[in-house]
Amino acid sequence: MSREIRILLDAGHYGKRNRSPCVREYYESEAMWKLHLALKAALEEGYNGVTVDITREDQSIDLSVNARGRKAKGYDLAISEHSNAVGTNECGDTDRVDVFYAWDDYNGASLLGNVLMKATAACMGVAEGRAKPRKSESGDWDYYGFMRSARAVGCPLYYIVENSFHTNERAARWLLEDENIKLLAQAQCDAIAEYFKLKPIAQLGDVNTDGRVDQYDYILIKRTVMGTYKPTADELRRCDINGDGKIDMYDYIAVKRLIAGTL
Repeated sequence: MSREIRILLDAGHYGKRNRSPCVREYYESEAMWKLHLALKAALEEGYNGVTVDITREDQSIDLSVNARGRKAKGYDLAISEHSNAVGTNECGDTDRVDVFYAWDDYNGASLLGNVLMKATAACMGVAEGRAKPRKSESGDWDYYGFMRSARAVGCPLYYIVENSFHTNERAARWLLEDENIKLLAQAQCDAIAEYFKLKPIAQLGDVNTDGRVDQYDYILIKRTVMGTYKPTADELRRCDINGDGKIDMYDYIAVKRLIAGTL
């Protein structure tokens, strides 16, 4: 039996911190709080075998980066979500996703780092992305306190994810939209799930439990109704889309509507 994966998520900053100079409604602290909660929900609701916790329960509470990093003890993965900035009071054109991983590629951290970067950049429509280490100038350790502390307590994989730059107007406006935050959370969720080979939680209609409701499920349900396929007890439960206790034509009509997005 596979071991449960434990993930710790962190939102960079607290309260109202790091306001965009070009989109005044945007605060990094608020957007990243929404993102890390949406990522937690996507992982928990979409996959089996995963436990997800956050570093703080209250967005208004200030907790040092070192204290947040130390909370990663006992976790398999720790991610701190941010949006970047060029300067503090100037708008700019930089629109890039940066994912920082261990300075010495500890535990092959670059692999998941690149997967996260590509998924984030593709979702945000950002052409440029970098997955890279950032070493301290004063020694052989990570530049960022969150990362140093996560490693010090034994967390094998830890990252800073910079979801583009809030000094870029396009990126800041994109991150202000709650629907975009959900899309971004799902993209990062799927990247993490792929890396750890998490098994999706089967939904009604997903008869073959591949994480999708598609034509293959429709065929299985239709064959079940026709009596040419004998499903298992679990498959029967997923075939009964309308929950009336039997598998019939209404269920394969319902799965067609699920596939088409009309149900």
